[in-house]
Amino acid sequence: MNELTVNIERVVREVLAEMGLSNAESGKPKADGDGRERNAAGPAPCPSPPAAAAVPGDLSINARVVTMTEVAGRLDGVRRLLVSRGAIVTPAVRDELLRRGIMLACGDPSNGRPAASLRVVLVTVGTDFDPAALAAGLAREGATVEPVTLDCLIKASEQLAAETAHSDTLGVLITPHTAAGLCLANRLRGLRAVTGSDAPAVAVAAAAVGANLLVLDPRAGTFFQLKQMVAEFCRGGARPCPAVFRTRLA
Repeated sequence: MNELTVNIERVVREVLAEMGLSNAESGKPKADGDGRERNAAGPAPCPSPPAAAAVPGDLSINARVVTMTEVAGRLDGVRRLLVSRGAIVTPAVRDELLRRGIMLACGDPSNGRPAASLRVVLVTVGTDFDPAALAAGLAREGATVEPVTLDCLIKASEQLAAETAHSDTLGVLITPHTAAGLCLANRLRGLRAVTGSDAPAVAVAAAAVGANLLVLDPRAGTFFQLKQMVAEFCRGGARPCPAVFRTRLA
C-alpha cells in the first residue's frame, strides 16, 4: 500500500469518525463477543480542564473539529496545543501530539470567534435573501465581511475563486441552486466548496478538504441555523488544503 493510499484512508477514517460512522453507527461503545462493552477508537472531546492564557510555545486552534489539516506544518517548536472547549480532536492528531511530546489542553483561545484578520466575501445569487443581518453578525464576531449580490452562478464562482486566492479570505455563497453552485465552484482550481445540513456537518466537511467556500440554500432552515453554519465555517479560519489532495484541489 503506497503513501497516497494510506493518507487517503486516514482522511476517510477521520471524516467517518467525526460523523460518528466508524466502529459504531451511533458512536457508542460496541460489545465484544462475550457481551462486554469495549471502547471504540475514534475522536473525542478534549478532556483537559480550561487552559491558562497562551504563552510562548503554545499553538491555539479554534476549529470545532481538529484534524491533521489544522496542525499540518505548525507543530515545530510547539509545547502545548490549545483547543476550544468541547472541540473534537481526531486520533491522528492525538497520535502526532504524543509522538512529539506536545501537551493537549482546552481553553477558549478566541472566545469561539473568527480571527480578527479573517475576510469573508459573502455572495448571494438567485435569491431575495437579504445578507445584511448575516454580514452584521459575522462582523460583530470579528470578521471583515464584504457582501456581494450577483445574478449569475458562473460569475459568482469565478469571482469567489479570485477572492479566496488570498490566504486570509473565505467565501460564502448563498443560493437556492446549491448543487450547481458546488459543481461550478469545484471545477475551478483553488476553490474547495462544501455544504452542510447543520454546524457540526459544516465543520467536518470543511476540515476534510480544507474548504475555502461554503455553499448554502437560504430556504433550507431558519436564519439562526444559517448563521450558525456560516459562523462555524468562519471559526475555522482560512484552512490549508490537505497535503494528500494538494495536487488536485489546491
